[in-house]
Amino acid sequence: METLGSILGLFPCLWDRTKTQVDYVRHLEENLKTLRIEKEKLMELRNDLLRKVEDAEERQMKRTERVVGWLNRVDVMITEVDGILSQGEQQIQNTCLGRCHKNCWSTYKLGKEVITKLKAFSTLISEGNFNEDELAYLLPRPRVDPIPMDVPVGMDLLFKRAWSFIQDDAVHIIGIYGMGGVGKSTLLAKINNKLAETSHEFDVVIRAVVSSKPNVGTIQDKIAKKLSFPVDTWSQNDQQEKAGEIFRVLSKKKFVILLDDMWDPQFELQKVGIPLRNCNSKIIITTRSKDVCGGMGADKKIKVDCLTEQMAWELFKQKVGEEALYFHPQVEDLAKLVAKGCGGLPIALITVGRAMASKKTLDEWSYALHILQEFAWKFPNMEDKVLHLLKYSYDSLGGEMTKACFRYLSLFPEDYYFDAKKVIRNWMAEGFLKDGGLHMATQEGHHIIRELERACLLEVESDKCADFRMHDVVRDMALQICSEEGQQNDKYLVQEKFVLTVPPPIPTWETAKLISLCHNRFGQLEGEPKCENLLTLDLAYTFLKEIANDFFQYMPNLKVLDLSGNPDLEELPKSLFKLTSLQILNLSVTGITELSPKFKKLQKLKFLGLSHISGLEVIPPRVVSSLSNLEQLELWNIALSETSINENELLDELESLKDLKHLELPVKSEMTLKKLLTSEKLYQITYGLEIRQCRGSSSLQLKNNNVLQRLTINNCDDVEEVTVCCTRNDILRKVCFRDLSRVSICNCKLLKDLTLLMALPNIRDLWIAHCPPIENIVGVGGGGASMVSGYINAFASLETLTLQYLPALKYICSHALPFPRLTRLHVWKCPELKKLPFDSNYDAGKLEVVGERGWWDGLEWDDEAVPATLNPCFRPRD
Repeated sequence: METLGSILGLFPCLWDRTKTQVDYVRHLEENLKTLRIEKEKLMELRNDLLRKVEDAEERQMKRTERVVGWLNRVDVMITEVDGILSQGEQQIQNTCLGRCHKNCWSTYKLGKEVITKLKAFSTLISEGNFNEDELAYLLPRPRVDPIPMDVPVGMDLLFKRAWSFIQDDAVHIIGIYGMGGVGKSTLLAKINNKLAETSHEFDVVIRAVVSSKPNVGTIQDKIAKKLSFPVDTWSQNDQQEKAGEIFRVLSKKKFVILLDDMWDPQFELQKVGIPLRNCNSKIIITTRSKDVCGGMGADKKIKVDCLTEQMAWELFKQKVGEEALYFHPQVEDLAKLVAKGCGGLPIALITVGRAMASKKTLDEWSYALHILQEFAWKFPNMEDKVLHLLKYSYDSLGGEMTKACFRYLSLFPEDYYFDAKKVIRNWMAEGFLKDGGLHMATQEGHHIIRELERACLLEVESDKCADFRMHDVVRDMALQICSEEGQQNDKYLVQEKFVLTVPPPIPTWETAKLISLCHNRFGQLEGEPKCENLLTLDLAYTFLKEIANDFFQYMPNLKVLDLSGNPDLEELPKSLFKLTSLQILNLSVTGITELSPKFKKLQKLKFLGLSHISGLEVIPPRVVSSLSNLEQLELWNIALSETSINENELLDELESLKDLKHLELPVKSEMTLKKLLTSEKLYQITYGLEIRQCRGSSSLQLKNNNVLQRLTINNCDDVEEVTVCCTRNDILRKVCFRDLSRVSICNCKLLKDLTLLMALPNIRDLWIAHCPPIENIVGVGGGGASMVSGYINAFASLETLTLQYLPALKYICSHALPFPRLTRLHVWKCPELKKLPFDSNYDAGKLEVVGERGWWDGLEWDDEAVPATLNPCFRPRD
């Protein structure tokens, strides 16, 4: 009975199971319809989810792994269900005898699979209900964001230099400077994109624009965005808290920060939160001012100059396009002139090039050239995109005095090379500089020139800023400012050099405040112009031979008169001595033979230039001493004979001039030289000393002078050595003859020892000629060898070295020297000079070597790598 009960108990279970299996078959068609509906629901859910995910991905987000897995499972499920539905349709088509299937087993299996998929659908649909924050997450930003840019022109060398600094672990801060529109930002973008393209060890590269009015918060937000700080919490922090967060994160990273367009040299990166000198990280700034590079502590500075003429033409062609450039065969020649008028400034080349891209006729190009030359600011987009850009540099200058001095320079011709001393004297006469005397004005003027150079508004030729020029496009900007401020009109009469063969008509003189006619060719001046407002008259290098006696009769306020560079002008007009307001008179390189006693009438004279006058034979007694306000006297390279004036008396007269601050003069005797050297006043204001025909002594000894700028020793037949009164320690500290930069030693028949050169740390130009006994410039003899080994480098500042007619010269120096600034070596008629002081470590750079081909080919080299480096630098002179 118990066994029977157990068997009977199985029947309900068996019945339930059998019923379920029968239902798989009996409800197959209905379940297939349900499966198709559930599939459509799942696909709708999938599609909705995909749209949300793809939208997030467009916002630089990435789908989560859960979403990826779910979508993959859905795709697999849909593929499998499609197969089941296809199989189900086939089964239904094969039905017979009502609901009885031909193959009950296969139908049963299919029905069971349908039920299984329906349950799986339910699970997938439940899992597919994601919250918004579960769909995708923000991607970490790429280490470097590329910057869209055109292919830069003429940047290769600058980029190579910048990249070497980036790879140098000792360099932390790099300053890139140059005038507005010259390509600093382009170079920065090229650096950024190179970092984006190549593998490197930097964790992040961040670029931010600082601008003339820096906003610390804006820069912080830029950095925070790059570092993916949470927006909600970041926005609640104050500036100091943001700086702390940035510092905390960047201190743990190796970064490159590119700061574009910086103006403030005192801008504090710490306020932003940027760590300084952090584990080989780099900070690269661009600026228009060299002062900013210094103020920001730049380890290396890179100046971006304008493009060469060839590179400028390539950029201009790129912007104009071939269709316009070659539409007419003569357009190209005009186009080159237009491009040249842009002065190599990329922003000007791009602006003008784009404006000319649709111009194809000769008339259009001729007119464009005219506008660019005469009224550059009227050229399409030139004012807004170019001159306006440069004006920021002008607006940022220190004060009105500096701005006035800058505007004044625009009144001179294009491509004009300014003599700094002359400009400063003119500034003083115009009243731009403080009234503290000519010496103080000179210091102040040099400071202004340097300020304009550091603002990249002037191009200074050397560290001494003796010569400089203004870029043509910068000049256009200055002229526009003058025009806007009403400073041109009829107040200034300026003519381009080599244009005039006759002077301008007299009426054009009479309203002028400044007249500059230098470097023209008109020969003589006639008439009596009434120039009551005239302050400055520049007639230098105009081939003058004659000036009418009454020409200066009606110029009562004239302060500056420059007649220099007219060697055929032998007589000065009588009216010149009626110029009682005259402060600056330059008669250098004229043909005058004596200094008239009438000079005594020029009581306000502060500067008198009498240099390079080969015929000046007479300076009457008490003429110089009568010029009681004289501050500068230049008597360089004049032909005074021993009978024309007593040198000792001249020194006595100079001693009596209480305001004298600057002296350049020749001495012809050992007695006069000793008197000068022992004068407490005169020697310490001697900026130029010419020792000529000094006979009777075998030795010349010079006392230290830290204002002396140029020294000439010429035709001293008895001199065998020149020594200096400086201790070895003073020489090592470079405090002897600190400003002496130009030295010329010629025609000294017995001179052998040039040890004095070791005491001159800042020589830039050295000329030695016609000294037969000299065997070495420095290095051996007279203790020279020990001095060379002990001293750092006698020629660290040397830029030009000229050696001529030295038949015994064997060495320049007994061992190799770096010559870091040498640009020109000129050797002529030195047959025994077989070795040059260069080794394989020497960087030839811009060096040019000029000499005889036979001499060059006969040189001996200790290192065979040296001639390969230097051969491209050689220029034969035979």
